This record gives sequence, structure tokens and C-alpha cells, in this order.
Amino acid sequence: MAIILILDDRATNRNIYARLATAIEDGVSVEVFADPLDALEWLEDNRVDLVITDYKMPGMDGAEFTRKFRAMPGGLHVPIVVITAYDDRSFKLRALDAGATDFLQSPVDHFELVTRARNLLALGRQAPAGEEGPPPEAPAGRDALPEPAGPAPKDLADPEGRGRILEAIPALISLADRDGRCLYANRAFAAESGASPAALPGSSIAQLLGPERGERSRLGDLAVFGSGEALPAYQEEVAGRRGERRRWLTTKVPLRDAGGAVAAVLTTSFEMTGTAPGDG
Repeated sequence: MAIILILDDRATNRNIYARLATAIEDGVSVEVFADPLDALEWLEDNRVDLVITDYKMPGMDGAEFTRKFRAMPGGLHVPIVVITAYDDRSFKLRALDAGATDFLQSPVDHFELVTRARNLLALGRQAPAGEEGPPPEAPAGRDALPEPAGPAPKDLADPEGRGRILEAIPALISLADRDGRCLYANRAFAAESGASPAALPGSSIAQLLGPERGERSRLGDLAVFGSGEALPAYQEEVAGRRGERRRWLTTKVPLRDAGGAVAAVLTTSFEMTGTAPGDG
């Protein structure tokens, strides 16, 4: 059973990363911390197979946490993913110097996190227990890692590949083209919309989501197509089928074709009902 440690001072991020971790592989155990010192104290007496840490945290940043963990018994070969909102080479160099294995840019592409984490878990298991040596490195040339899901429905629906990951993520996931048509939606999205999974491809995403949420989603998609950049995560409060208020945290990221043009927008919504509105 894989044990994954998640470190982030923002409660919303911890919640999302913990949910994503359950899609990495069966039987994952997740330990979540808000304070680097608490995480290091836990690591003194417990093993871990993968660490996912934010870079910017009060008191101790992700690079310093990585350096301290690498110096601990059993910490040398554990893959460490650092998540940073900074696209500054100096931050990455500092984390690399401390022993980071890989990076993800915030806002995080959920499919990419799951895929990279899965690869790094496999990589970490190749290191002989107790053997000294350099910390594990990500597969040569980051381009060797699988790219985020592309716009072709046949690729997304591949039960042995990308579609399997997207179906496993505990969130509503949909893929829309420039005209707002659904190219793909997972089973959770189909269940939430009340539509048959077979009827989703080609349907209007806005109509499936309802007037208020659908219009907001469509405007977000157009913004991504226009800028070519992911939208910052945003919260939505939507009435459920029984009139109850439900809260969702939604992200939108662009998916590009072979020529680099934005071909579709991938939308992921995690339900946050039950957490404090200002949490994190």
C-alpha cells in the first residue's frame, strides 16, 4: 500500500490533493499536513512513498522542507513533487538543489498530478531499500511523462489509459470544444447532469449544467480559449436537485493540439459542501 504525504498550508488545496491521491492507485493511504514542522515530526517515525508539497508556506518553504527531509533516515529515495505558483527559474533551482524530484505549476492540472504521481511512485519503488545514493530523478526529459489528456474522445475514453484516470478522479470532469460542445464527460458528470453517458458527446455543456452554472462555465471556457491560460480555481454555489446549496471548486485548463493551439478546455469540479467557505 502506497503512503502519500501532502503538505500545504491551504486547506482547500489539501482537500483537493487528498482526493486526487485516491485516483493514483488502489489502496492509497494519505497523510495531510498544514505545517512543515508537523510533517517532519511525523516522518521521523513513519515511512512514506511519495511527498507532494507546496513551495510557498509560512515559516518554512517547500525547498527547506525538502532539504530537511532528505537528511532524515529513509528520506533520500522518496520522490518529492513541489507545487509552485512561480514560473521563476530561481525557485525551481533552489528546490532542485534541496533534492526535489519534480515540479507542478499552480493551478495544478489534476490529470497531470495523478499521472506524474503514478510514474514517480513506480520510480521510487525501483530504489533498493536502505541503499545510499542520489535522490530519484523524474524520467529523462520531462516530455517523457504523459501529457494531459488531449481532445480526442477516443483517447480520453481509452479504458487502459487516460480515460481510466479521469473516471477514477472523484470530481465532475468534462471536456468542451470551442463551440461549447461536450467532447467527453466522466460518469460523475453524467450522474450529476442526469443525462445518459452515451448522450453526452456532442451535447451543449451549458445546457447540461443548467442556466446559471452553464453560462458561467461557458464564459470561463471562452476566457481560456482567448488567453490560452488556465483559470485560477474558483468556488461556485449551486442549488442541488432537492434545493440544497452545494459548493464546488472548479478549475479550467487548456488542452492543445499537435500544433500548440487550444483545442479544448478541461473542466474539473470538486464538491466542497461541508467545508467552511473561507477555508484555506
